[in-house]
Amino acid sequence: MGAPAYREIIRFGPSYSNRWGARISNIFWHTQEGDSTAEELARFCNNPNNGASYHNLIRDGIVVAIVDTDFASWSVLSANPISINYCFAGSYASWSREQWMHRAHDIRIAVWLSLEDCRKYGIAATIIADPYRRGDGIADHNYVTRVLGIGSHTDVGPHFPWDFAKQVLAEYLHGDPAPPGVPNAIDEMAKHAPWLGAKLGSEQSCPDGRGKFAEFEHGYVYWTPQTGARPIPTHLFETYAELGWEAGPLGYPVAFHTVLLEGDVQAFEGGVLYRKYGQPGFYVTGMIGDRWARMGYEESSFGWPTSNELHRPDGSVEQHFEHGRIIWSPDGVTGLITLDGPDRIVPDRL
Repeated sequence: MGAPAYREIIRFGPSYSNRWGARISNIFWHTQEGDSTAEELARFCNNPNNGASYHNLIRDGIVVAIVDTDFASWSVLSANPISINYCFAGSYASWSREQWMHRAHDIRIAVWLSLEDCRKYGIAATIIADPYRRGDGIADHNYVTRVLGIGSHTDVGPHFPWDFAKQVLAEYLHGDPAPPGVPNAIDEMAKHAPWLGAKLGSEQSCPDGRGKFAEFEHGYVYWTPQTGARPIPTHLFETYAELGWEAGPLGYPVAFHTVLLEGDVQAFEGGVLYRKYGQPGFYVTGMIGDRWARMGYEESSFGWPTSNELHRPDGSVEQHFEHGRIIWSPDGVTGLITLDGPDRIVPDRL
């Protein structure tokens, strides 16, 4: 059984902490206790002054990833280092079963993503519902309160349809296995991205033997067992090709592209590719990318990237942006805004 249809948006922000080597043992589901869209909730969580974040936010078939799962989100106090946390945006712990079932597809998405994380981190692929038992697996915030003795939250609430979630998990675990290579995964993805237009030819294997791709009128779709099928619009693909396709520094796409006011953005294994309309494209990654993200991405005082990372003779790394540059060195990361006179150092947002 293939993945449920959803649109993924990467909006990694500064609201996270190091796991400090802790083993991830659980995935916890949460309600928002509010009526935000996933993207509205992402903006709230990406303000570190609010002191709350999750790894994935889910609503109406949209998944916004705001914390990389290799790091800890700010969700369950001292259980943050051992957990991955999802929040159903626009949900309440007081909901009835009927209200929850109106979000059945989002529950299906949460199960799928949880299973993917279970496989990635070696977490037991089982759902722990009330009456709880202590152990590895998928549970909710109420489990953290009642079993781990941390905090006082009771979400996702007493009427959450855990039986439905368990049924979906069983389908993904024990359903008919997908044929080797999943030859139709690309076609299935194209059905959910009609902007791609008609398919031009058949799937082809990538030279590394890991993935497949197919060309469409307005882009390409790449697939691997680890990343699934992800479309790349022509506007971004032109830069992706210049960088060496999947063999280049970006690797395979891991998220859907996002259309911004002035251009497009898409996350790949090796970084996030940005291209402003009418301009060349560039990617951000690593500590320079993290610094730029904390400052507010393309909406920050730096603006859009205008180069890839440049390695300097002294061993430092520099990247140029519309209104400044960010420099990495062993001593730290420095952001500089270009002025009429000397460049001004921009304080970091930690």
